[in-house]
Amino acid sequence: MVLMMRIALMTNNYKPVMGGVPISIERLTKGLEAMGHQVTVFAPTYSEQKEEENVFRYATLLHRFIGGIVIPNPFDRRIEKEFREKHFDVIHVHHPMLVGRTAAYLSRKYHIPMVFTYHTRYEKYVECYTKGLLRVEKLMPFYLHPFLKRCSFVFAPTEGIRTYLTDTLGMEQERTGVLPTGIEERNFQVTEEEKEGIRSRYHAQGMPLFLTVSRMGPEKNVGFLINSLAEFKKRFQRPFRMLMVGDGGHRAEYEKLCERLDLKDEVIFTGSLPNEETAAYFAAADAFLFASKTETQGIVVLEAFAGGTPVLAVRASGVEDLVTNGVNGILTEEDSLEYAEMLECFCGGEIDRAGMAENALQTGLRYREEAVALKALHVYNEVVNESHMVSLTARTVKI
Repeated sequence: MVLMMRIALMTNNYKPVMGGVPISIERLTKGLEAMGHQVTVFAPTYSEQKEEENVFRYATLLHRFIGGIVIPNPFDRRIEKEFREKHFDVIHVHHPMLVGRTAAYLSRKYHIPMVFTYHTRYEKYVECYTKGLLRVEKLMPFYLHPFLKRCSFVFAPTEGIRTYLTDTLGMEQERTGVLPTGIEERNFQVTEEEKEGIRSRYHAQGMPLFLTVSRMGPEKNVGFLINSLAEFKKRFQRPFRMLMVGDGGHRAEYEKLCERLDLKDEVIFTGSLPNEETAAYFAAADAFLFASKTETQGIVVLEAFAGGTPVLAVRASGVEDLVTNGVNGILTEEDSLEYAEMLECFCGGEIDRAGMAENALQTGLRYREEAVALKALHVYNEVVNESHMVSLTARTVKI
């Protein structure tokens, strides 16, 4: 086992962008550094970024793209210069494209093992943004196969996605594993005063308070949630609040949809919030509403659990691995009438909400930040030791 490792985490998007991959990388970094390891995050440049000692910012080609992300420049020569100077033991890359190709090049040139996390069902994103006109589900494996062969190990956020890697993409079982995103301790420590503060701020005392936290884009299926809430309002006939936390290119469109559906008093768009502030929102809500079908895990689902908040979600891969129907949340099909009926049942006393909330918290406790970082470190050590053995064997054969 390597006592102190030098780890390169490479990504196409990072803070200040709000999203699952940046959060996952940030928390993994914190967990690894807490154990005494040296981590450098290779991330693109943003105009609003904060400088951090352990983050190397490489160049950006396009500062505004789909969902508010950027298009990085993986050919920035400073990447290899920084990489060469740090003498890394292992590369952990978080995208197969753009910087993923740079990571594969560096891995091959400097004989350093590369690990990859399959965060996103990329073909689902393409279908969302092309409104189904461009279907790439059968083409994606052909693109991914050469990249996956370059990886010493591939992580999936959930067991369901690991099955996709092995059964659809042809990965060997022994070269895959599950590595969820760690949950910060702060998420488990929200006080009653903080919860009441959130409810008071949005005038939600004495009524159901729902929450979603996501990028405001079609891949998150926000429009479905809004339409379901309109149907719920007709059925429920009592006050409620829905907080939409997050931002994105389609936010104005969703705000107009709420006006057309007479939801402007019930649905509140807060915009993006700093990660350190969202814990209180998760804990204050009666339920977390989730409709995305593109998630490999859904970090926000685990953050809701950490706040003792049940998750009411559309049945989809990734989410099904976390939400046990009727135990820590409820799953429905993608049908607005069915979803609205489920919300009505949840608010109408037909469900043991206190028991479901306790089960949600117990689920969240299994995903603490430190435990996830330790699991990653175990794999890093395995691939580094294996790489050393291969190099030693090669030298012996030459002799």
